[in-house]
Amino acid sequence: MHKFFKLIFDPVFLGWAGIFPFLFSTILVLINSEFENQARVIGLLYSAIILCFLGSVHWGYLLKIRKINNIGWFWGVVTPLLAWISLGLMVIIEWHEVSSLLLAIGLIISLIIDNKKFNSLKWYLNLRKKLTFFAITSTLINGFF
Repeated sequence: MHKFFKLIFDPVFLGWAGIFPFLFSTILVLINSEFENQARVIGLLYSAIILCFLGSVHWGYLLKIRKINNIGWFWGVVTPLLAWISLGLMVIIEWHEVSSLLLAIGLIISLIIDNKKFNSLKWYLNLRKKLTFFAITSTLINGFF
């Protein structure tokens, strides 16, 4: 039982487990299933959630180190606003392509910022690069195919 808890609390395992919704929605889009449109929407919704999560990492970090004046606070708010705008475009105008493009750009910028901010956490950045590749690929497929 101890190994089980060690596994499910491992950030690398959890990171890879978080890829499942991306894979699930993208496969349904690619095989042109009867749920293709719903899969596209839930895939883009999940991408927006992940973008918000990545911004909140900065708030968590700044709360821990008790630093008040820092651009990380701003970035932690920009990510959900960008996600909100992209979802508005998807829901109101049904502009899936632009929505996915905005989300992909947000994921890329987030990786660039994390690469600078957390450069001492090599394991985290290594994981982030791999997970971000899957997230961006899925987000673009869900928006454009």
